[in-house]
Amino acid sequence: MRASLQLHATTAPGLEQVLARELASLGAKDVAPAVRGVSFRGDLELAYRANLWLRTASRVLLALGEIGAGSREELYAGIRAMPWEDHMSLDKTLAVEATSHKSELTHTQFAARVVKDAVVDRFRDRTGRRPDVNPKRPDLLIAVRLLDNRCWVSLDLSGERLHRRGYRPPGVPAPLQETLAAGVLMLSGYDGAAPIVDPMCGSGTLLVEAALMAMNMAPGLLGRDFGFMRLPGFDEKLWRGLKTEARALVRESHEPFVAGSDISDDALRATRASARTAGVDGVIRIRRADVADLAPRTEGMLVTNPPYGERLGEQRVLAELYRALGDNLKHRCVGMNAHVLTGSKYLAGCIGLHPHKRDILWNGPIECRLLHFRMY
Repeated sequence: MRASLQLHATTAPGLEQVLARELASLGAKDVAPAVRGVSFRGDLELAYRANLWLRTASRVLLALGEIGAGSREELYAGIRAMPWEDHMSLDKTLAVEATSHKSELTHTQFAARVVKDAVVDRFRDRTGRRPDVNPKRPDLLIAVRLLDNRCWVSLDLSGERLHRRGYRPPGVPAPLQETLAAGVLMLSGYDGAAPIVDPMCGSGTLLVEAALMAMNMAPGLLGRDFGFMRLPGFDEKLWRGLKTEARALVRESHEPFVAGSDISDDALRATRASARTAGVDGVIRIRRADVADLAPRTEGMLVTNPPYGERLGEQRVLAELYRALGDNLKHRCVGMNAHVLTGSKYLAGCIGLHPHKRDILWNGPIECRLLHFRMY
């Protein structure tokens, strides 16, 4: 029987309940949503499976313990007392990320430096050598969260953030992270079975994420590596087996029921490149078209993330785009459900329709509304 581990998955604000449902479907125990994340319990297999399958998680953390952090000395002593030699060897590199809220140690870079010093000093005292630090691509990333003068210490099992699936072409702007796009689709009720259209697809993130869901393809199969692969005790046989199982579950489909359009040729090229790299180009159909030329539809769903500008002048220019979207929904999409993510209340009002439901999400620092419309 494998040991039960205390784990935590982080996500964007507003997606905590979606992530909790994902974790429950994977067999996680004691699933407890919190702000920007979900705590849960599971064995090593579940930790690997979470990194492989989760669509809305930013990272998966392994909790190591809780210590006092009311002062620099208390934090240093607590970290130094932990058995870091069980989690890394001297030939590996490390880095520390810290967050702080309502604690004496408010400066996160200072707290991270204290933790780093405590870890390397423990190695130096026991072996005479210190592991190297690599702040950009460490073998071991230690995450510490300070709250009310307590410190929760975790190891990052994901490595690079999980939204970096690996299919986006280099240099292409990312107005919508892959994990947020997947969350938008799930909050909209998309299950991979119904036809779906995005009439302002941009670089295609919503389309690619929808196609991955339609094909039941685990996002962790897209060729990246993970932090847990560099930890002592990495079970390569178990990991290979989970990937083999995931590949066998992929639904091969050649009918393009994920459709998108955009007025920008650059955007369409980026969408095609992303779809090819992700291996879902067989289920995505795209064309060059203005939102005013949206083809009439009576089934399936529409999900889109139109541009919303950052300044009032930009929003006034975009108002006509939103009015055209609203007109097309009213006259060409009767019988469909439509879901629009926007960061502008002004532009949301320009759609001219009353949503039956709203979800509050955060796209980076921008508070957004996911508006749900029923087109009777």
